[in-house]
Amino acid sequence: MATWVYTARRMDGSSVTGSLAADSERAAIGALDRLGLFPVALAPEKGGPAKGATTRLNGPAPAKGATTRLSGPAADPAAPPAASPAADAARRSWQALFRRRIGAETAARFARELADLVKAGVPILRALDAVSQEQGDDARALWGAKDTADDQRARAVLREVRREVSQGAPLHQVLAGYPELFGSTAVSLIRAGEAGGFLDQALLRVATFGDRDVALQRRVKGALTYPVLLSLLSAGAVIFLLTWVVPRFSVIYEDLGGALPWPTRVLMTAGDLLSGHWYVGLGLLLAAGVGIGRWLSTEAGQRTFDAVLLRVPLLRNVIGHACVARFSRTLGTLLASGVSILQALEIAQAAAGNKDFSARLSDTLASLREGSGLAHPLRETRLFPPQVLEMIEVGQETGTLTDVLERAGERSDEEVDHALRTFVAVLEPAMIVAVAAVVFFVVVAALLPVFTLNTLVQ
Repeated sequence: MATWVYTARRMDGSSVTGSLAADSERAAIGALDRLGLFPVALAPEKGGPAKGATTRLNGPAPAKGATTRLSGPAADPAAPPAASPAADAARRSWQALFRRRIGAETAARFARELADLVKAGVPILRALDAVSQEQGDDARALWGAKDTADDQRARAVLREVRREVSQGAPLHQVLAGYPELFGSTAVSLIRAGEAGGFLDQALLRVATFGDRDVALQRRVKGALTYPVLLSLLSAGAVIFLLTWVVPRFSVIYEDLGGALPWPTRVLMTAGDLLSGHWYVGLGLLLAAGVGIGRWLSTEAGQRTFDAVLLRVPLLRNVIGHACVARFSRTLGTLLASGVSILQALEIAQAAAGNKDFSARLSDTLASLREGSGLAHPLRETRLFPPQVLEMIEVGQETGTLTDVLERAGERSDEEVDHALRTFVAVLEPAMIVAVAAVVFFVVVAALLPVFTLNTLVQ
């Protein structure tokens, strides 16, 4: 059994040097893994495969022939050269375009599990092993739990993350290559946690932040469920009238002859299109949907659409307060985790959830770089309520900006609920009136020729 001298990193980023006994290089690496250490350099004290050889994990390669790297399999003269880090990052970015994002609820749950394990003192590699393992049949039978498609995809991603972290890459750097699991906000939090030695707290913040986003999405979906169902039922009723009732009136009127009133002609034309040429309408709808989707996929189209949302009465209150809530919570969480104000503001700006809202915050970054405070440039955007701006200004003066931003986010969440209730309270009767108007038009247009029956017969 040989003695191996190593230099490694602890979870908090500090370095440690020591020695251990192991039968092989792989066994030595496994022992360091169990100790929660990330090996940086590993060399046999005496003997070994190549006397004086040093196995390194990070950093540039030492003198020629003296280094074996752990970032991949052993060198093979016949094997193709390893891809550079830039090429590997480009490959992962290209693959990310075709990956469906893992649900925020699933990502938050896995972040919470990792946080619990790290807080309990479990080394990060073992923690990643634990959360990425598939549940056995006995566990599923005992707990009644079943992995969803999102669970399976998240576990597969975490297994890849574990493999790359075991080769010496920092956790945040690896996670940045898998945006379908954690976004830029979560990666920045984890980066700050690794640098400051509070990774468990950073992961817990990621989970909490994800839970809040899920709660907000559920509130919005819950408030819009009834209007959406009403819209679908109304559309079904109108389609039934146009495809089944109107054609029967059309046959009667055609037999009678004569000129029909224009509302009846419009109604009969719509009924003919739906009953006899429905595929034309379906094709037009599909073409319009594809065109709108492609337009919204562009930066200009998305910003124009988001700008319209911020100007629609009632709806702009919901969207605006939701953006303020996400921006405030993101900025407060990042600042509390030790991220610099400029970097935190850039991330929070993108996390607002509205392209137009984010674009109008660009001047805020320029003002901060020139030494301005935060409250004044935010006031110039005219996107924030006065009470939120006053809270931020006082927070800067008293040194409690992070706490103030958290409270501002909570206050904006309450405003989102209030704006949603107001929006739905106005939307429901408006939809009922609109549906009643459409049904009234259909009935009147169908029966209008009856009142002029003598003219039609003549």
